[in-house]
Amino acid sequence: MVVMLDVAAVGKRYGDTQALEAVSVAVAPGEVLALVGANGAGKSTLIKCVAGLVRHAGAVHVGGIDVARRPKQARRLIGYLPQQPALHAELSVRETALFYADLKGVPHDRARAGVEAVGLGEYADRPAGALSGGMRQRLALAIALLADPPLLVLDEPSAGLDIAARLELRRLVHEQRARGTAVLLSTHWLEDVPYIADRVLVLDHGRMQSLGSASEFEALAAPTSRLYLRLNGRGPEAVPLIRELLPEHAVEYAGDWLVVTCAAARKAGVVEAVVEAGIAILDLRVEELAAGTAPPGPGGMAL
Repeated sequence: MVVMLDVAAVGKRYGDTQALEAVSVAVAPGEVLALVGANGAGKSTLIKCVAGLVRHAGAVHVGGIDVARRPKQARRLIGYLPQQPALHAELSVRETALFYADLKGVPHDRARAGVEAVGLGEYADRPAGALSGGMRQRLALAIALLADPPLLVLDEPSAGLDIAARLELRRLVHEQRARGTAVLLSTHWLEDVPYIADRVLVLDHGRMQSLGSASEFEALAAPTSRLYLRLNGRGPEAVPLIRELLPEHAVEYAGDWLVVTCAAARKAGVVEAVVEAGIAILDLRVEELAAGTAPPGPGGMAL
């Protein structure tokens, strides 16, 4: 099998903490590998190892290039979207895309097309610092795709995206796969995985829990999610909607957050129901819970 990404017995320690232990996986051109696991499972650490951002045990090769020994050459083959994109706040969307196009030696026409492809054409003159979190993610994705990298590495690419934008992200990933791009992505939205990935690597406290096809993922996925919604004081309107949708699951308040603990595959339905009711979601956070994890403690107030 031709391999674009080869991870062999990769380990990483931070002091006394073993963040990764003997992780091995290979990704072929045109294959999408989803990386999932509870918070702290090691997903972002593995992605940083692949991108050559941290030292590690074991070996990572991208297109046959050893990332540790030849990091600059390896990174030329990688389009990387970090969890928290670092953008120049004062530059507009257009200026940002052109700036990175110049850095990567990419024609300006391609930069402008990339901005359109991620749905930011009408915001081309808006400063990057004035974009919402989801829009910043879209702009960072356009930058990651500028040079047609053979490996695309996405760390929580759906963070901050609304439902429509997540569907658009699915389309973009499918397009990259069709072009022969290898894709490694970590995600909290487990219900997206069967639609976007070919295989799934599940990490648990830095160890490989399982590696299998996306079609078998329901048997592998973490069973529970905790969804935090900030609704600008409209929580009382949202609670009956959520209770009707998920009568068997916990709905609580924690400060100004509405907290929903539910099956991982149901959280997208919660977001859709709230949005369709015309209730604006000002902020959204997701926490994946290991099996047997208790619901929120005294800090949350049951409804």
